[in-house]
This record gives sequence, C-alpha cells and structure tokens, in this order.
Amino acid sequence: MKIGLLQLNSTIGEFAANRQKLLAGYEQACALGAEFILAPELFLCGYPPRDLLQRADFIDANLAALAETARGTGAVPLCVGYVDRNPEKPGRGLKNSAAVLQGGKIVWRTHKSLLPTYDVFDEDRYFEAARSIAPFEFQGHKLGITICEDIWNDEDFWPDRRYRHDPVRELIAQGAEIILNISASPWHDGKERTRLEMLKLLAAMGLDRAMTSQSVDQGRDAA
Repeated sequence: MKIGLLQLNSTIGEFAANRQKLLAGYEQACALGAEFILAPELFLCGYPPRDLLQRADFIDANLAALAETARGTGAVPLCVGYVDRNPEKPGRGLKNSAAVLQGGKIVWRTHKSLLPTYDVFDEDRYFEAARSIAPFEFQGHKLGITICEDIWNDEDFWPDRRYRHDPVRELIAQGAEIILNISASPWHDGKERTRLEMLKLLAAMGLDRAMTSQSVDQGRDAA
C-alpha cells in the first residue's frame, strides 16, 4: 500500500485556510499515486487549541470544516485529526479524534485513547479517552489508526509507563496489519532518535504476533 503523508502546518482557528491547505495536499498525494493519505492530529482546528475548545462556535466550525473537507475527497481515503463531541455521559464533552474521509463522506471515526497531561500537554482537561478501539478495514487489510500518544506506552520500551493499557497491542490483537499514527507532538532535540527506537520495537511486536498467528494456522491446516 502506498501511503501519502501530509506533513503540513495548520493555524489555530483558521478553519477555511486549514481545509484548503489539506485538500491541496490531498490532491497532490493522489496525483503521486497514494492509496491512503494521512494528515496530522487536530489539523482542522490547529494544535493545541487549549481553552478555545470550551467555545461551542469553535467546535461547530471544526465539525463544519470536517464535513466540507469530506465533500472534497474522492476514491482515495484521507485520514485527518479533528475535535468530536462526546455523547457518552458521564464524561468530558469532547474527544480528540480522527476521521477517514472518502468519496465525499465521513466513512469512519476513531478516538484517542491515551491523553497526556504533562510538559506542554493538558489533554485530560478537555477530552474524554476512547473506551474502545478497532482497526479500519480497507482493501482487505486491517489498519490500526492511532493518535499521537497512543503509540507511546509500549511496556518493552518504557520502564515507567503512564497508562494501564497499550492501544497498539489492542489493535494488533484484533488483527491490525499496519499501525498508522497521526501526530502533532512538539519537536525537541533527539526526538527522532527516540521515536525510531520505539517504533522499531512496535514493528517487531507486530511481526512476532503475525509469525505466531501464521504458525498456529499452519498447525491447524496440518491437523
């Protein structure tokens, strides 16, 4: 699968400009042969929106931008980050979310599981964590779509874990073949090296599970 990565900068609250930039990048990636396209976390509203999230008109404009962006998509799916409302009670009123847009429609949504509240992050103040996650099925494959912090809790990499569960392991357990991650995490010196080492372990974990599953299936066939 040829995946298009849109490494774009959005501006907080500039919904029309963000949407136009996103669709321009989408069209370029499609022209280059991308089969599935990713845009950053909370791209449509800009990151980090902070207390603007407490304004109903800000959330409405973000959801309108999502619907308008969807209308500009064709057969190639576009995954982008946005703010969704949380209908589940009790809980916080919003979710840090990702949507897959395709053929003019919103065809799938998922929500962030792990909400950082340290350093420059204060997501637990605004968002409700996902209660469950599942892969997105596309062209016969199961894609595990995660949002930023969701890949930062591997027990084999982090000796002091911040969270009780690991979304990547949960997705792999449900048959995810590819783990995708959209992020708006601030850069710091050495972050590329940390990410590379962390993602190597995640990739190895997925490969080990795939090989184990293949061995079990071969054993069943032989029986």
